Amino acid sequence: MVKKAYIFFFVLGVFFLPFNSQIPKWLGFLGEYSSDSSPIFFLISFLFLIFYSLLKGKIYIPLKSLEYNLFLIFCLLLGLATIINLPHILDYYFKQTTGINRFIRQLLSLLMISVVFFIVFINVCREYGVSKFFFMLRKIFFISFIIVFSCGIIEFIIITFNLKELIPVVKLFDYLPFVDIYLDFRLGRVSSTTFEPPALSSYLLTISGFMFSYIFTSKKPLRFLPFLMVVLLALLTKSRTAFVIIIVQIVFGVYYSYNKYPKFKTLFTKAMMLGMVVLVLGVVFKGKEIASSIEERIEALNFANNLEFKSSENAVSNKSRLGIQYANFQVFKENPVFGTGWGQQTFQALDHYPDWALKHNYEFKTMYLNEEVKSFPPGYNMYLRILTETGIVGFIGFSLFLYVIIKRIFIYYKTIKRYNYIVIALIISFFGYFLNWLQIDSFRLYGFWICLAILIMLKKEKND
Repeated sequence: MVKKAYIFFFVLGVFFLPFNSQIPKWLGFLGEYSSDSSPIFFLISFLFLIFYSLLKGKIYIPLKSLEYNLFLIFCLLLGLATIINLPHILDYYFKQTTGINRFIRQLLSLLMISVVFFIVFINVCREYGVSKFFFMLRKIFFISFIIVFSCGIIEFIIITFNLKELIPVVKLFDYLPFVDIYLDFRLGRVSSTTFEPPALSSYLLTISGFMFSYIFTSKKPLRFLPFLMVVLLALLTKSRTAFVIIIVQIVFGVYYSYNKYPKFKTLFTKAMMLGMVVLVLGVVFKGKEIASSIEERIEALNFANNLEFKSSENAVSNKSRLGIQYANFQVFKENPVFGTGWGQQTFQALDHYPDWALKHNYEFKTMYLNEEVKSFPPGYNMYLRILTETGIVGFIGFSLFLYVIIKRIFIYYKTIKRYNYIVIALIISFFGYFLNWLQIDSFRLYGFWICLAILIMLKKEKND
């Protein structure tokens, strides 16, 4: 019963990943994780796992895994960087938070996902076996995605065509736990059951590799549909990041599938021919609309030309993002070897925000520099954050961790043929996460740690 309980709550956590548009205030004790509903289920699962392990007498922790050991070494390096910077950290104070308090919170946030939740993920994976675990995950993702997709499409129709008559229909989704649908008529962006479009994009990147794998493992005519639904919803979110990453994931998925699955070559050739026909018809009948849409997407990606006030709906966001990244890079140049200490970049970046980023930018005034708002400004880039807070030393440790993951994936791609569908899904997923870290600075990517658990357990399958 106890084993079933920790697996059950893990399943609930995975199912509720995209349902986070209304989170109870009492979850505030989770800090960074209080904006999601899944952590509460993963925590309960962890407690049941600990109880089960006490009864059983052991718990599986992958201490023999090179990948996980390298990440633990990285954690030691960020601790070392913090100790070296301790004299300065003791004097920091911003947003009613001391430097020491900030370090403790950020360290606990890191350990929450990389130790507590990860132990749950890998123990469930070990309990099921890689193949069964993968199929179980994919099924859960697909069930919840059907709900997310249905809500997103209705939301898009209401916003785009101003069909307010459908609002009562989309509001039916509010009866789901942790959901409060918000319709953005101003920017016309879709968030579905999540709290914002970037959160929806992050969820789509999490499931994209799993949905792509339906193409190899199913013989049904609709096997392409799950991934096409992901692509469609990614476009409707108007997320610049999702737009770029999904394209890259498609390229990776098609390339490695084309080399491994003979049937995929035939399917891809037919799909390309059909695509060419659709493209030609689209250009003939809707050429101007298509060109305008493509131009809009490309323009949204041009950060340099979208910094002027009122130049586009992305101007303020671009200025904040690039301004913060610029300031953090200046901090790194001042602390190149060991950085500022984990979680400390903002305390020093305050003196480096450029005037062009602050001018006509309400985000700095109302949020990032507002002492009454306790949340710290995001760093908007994981790699730059690691450089800034742990220096070159910490960045080398983190780079080795990522390098081993990439190397291991391609070794399995060549050697474990019966699990090619899993390995290709991991290739798509991991490269999506690596690209996503170019615009976020948090390890709170549940899918990354789930995929890491699968990768580590694949080694056991290979040895067997």
